[in-house]
Amino acid sequence: MHIVQAHKFYWYRDGASNYALFLSKLLEGNGHTIIPFSMHHPKALPSRYDKYFVSHMDLEDPEAVSIWQKLRYAGRMFYSLEAKKHMRTLLAEQSVDVVHLHNIYHHISPSILGEIKKQGIPIVMTLHDYKLIAPNYTMFHHGAVHEEDATGWYSTCVKHKCMKDSYAQSALVQAEMIFHHKIMKYYERYVDRFIAPSQFILDMCVTHGWPKEKFTHIPHPIDSMAYAVSNKPGDYVAYVGRLSEEKGLQTLVDAAIQTPHIPYKIVGDGHLMPVLKERIEKENIPNITLTGFQTGKALHTLLNEARVLVVPSIWYENYPLSILEPKALGKVVLGSDIGGIKEMLPKELLSQAGDASSLAKSITLWYGATSAKRKNMGATLRKEIELGNDPGVHIAAIEAVYQEVINASR
Repeated sequence: MHIVQAHKFYWYRDGASNYALFLSKLLEGNGHTIIPFSMHHPKALPSRYDKYFVSHMDLEDPEAVSIWQKLRYAGRMFYSLEAKKHMRTLLAEQSVDVVHLHNIYHHISPSILGEIKKQGIPIVMTLHDYKLIAPNYTMFHHGAVHEEDATGWYSTCVKHKCMKDSYAQSALVQAEMIFHHKIMKYYERYVDRFIAPSQFILDMCVTHGWPKEKFTHIPHPIDSMAYAVSNKPGDYVAYVGRLSEEKGLQTLVDAAIQTPHIPYKIVGDGHLMPVLKERIEKENIPNITLTGFQTGKALHTLLNEARVLVVPSIWYENYPLSILEPKALGKVVLGSDIGGIKEMLPKELLSQAGDASSLAKSITLWYGATSAKRKNMGATLRKEIELGNDPGVHIAAIEAVYQEVINASR
């Protein structure tokens, strides 16, 4: 097959980007031709198809662009003539059997979908977040999940300043959702099948009005052969990931205060870094070390030498790699009983989301458990990975979806 993989970032940037690139490699390994459709960026990987990419759009720092540029960006979020034109050119010059979308909102927009359908090409989309149902793709703001923002005409989003605590930005994403989903119904009309990595995100979409038959549940893969089982006993608890409010790091700090005999390493970077640093210094919390962003061998060592890993999220995680990787290493990983995490871990490894005492109790139990008990649990988690997240099984399921939508479009 000739498959377009459309995602706004064409480099290893986040979970969605990492998955899209990994999927492309798996598909190429099975003999398929992959055509990326993305955005130009200094970090973008080289591609012979980058002539079809859309121009760079920087949404990271709104203060760095002019008012005129902001207006242009706003218009492009709703409907990108550039993306539409580039997709039309791609389809005229390349043979395409199916288009697989990842995150295209804002930087690319659904303006490309009509062009694809004009050619009779089926469209599949993997859900990496909740943008299909809510203006704020995480549904998390002001310290909590706000599922009500996904209802009606999304008015609570503006009322509660759901996007970056700004009325203006909240009104913009509300208008975007109304235009895309209430008026034009781009995704409703044009996407043939949605792939849900977690059963939770599938159920959420169905709860908010989407027909269940348009979804297929396929968990994300991980190559367990690339992760040797760790035999190191470890002497610390580690968090690895983005340092942001929805990740539950303040809860983790509270739990660390309750367990002063246990060392913690918080690995990663993000806007919460200076907040955490100030709190640790001000409250004199000596058992927490902030390592900053790590990658490659240093990151592997930090994961490998931890006794216990923890994912204390307080938002509806979909299907996080931060749980898959420790499981592949045969490590005990503790998580919150929220979102897709609940289907990735057994009950005995879950604590109440946002409850520091519950998390501290779970950490104390597993950090103090015998090496044999932790090793047995790690072996169980590793086996789950080998059976449920095998790349070969994953790619076969993806190919089956492609074939189904191709057959249905004939």
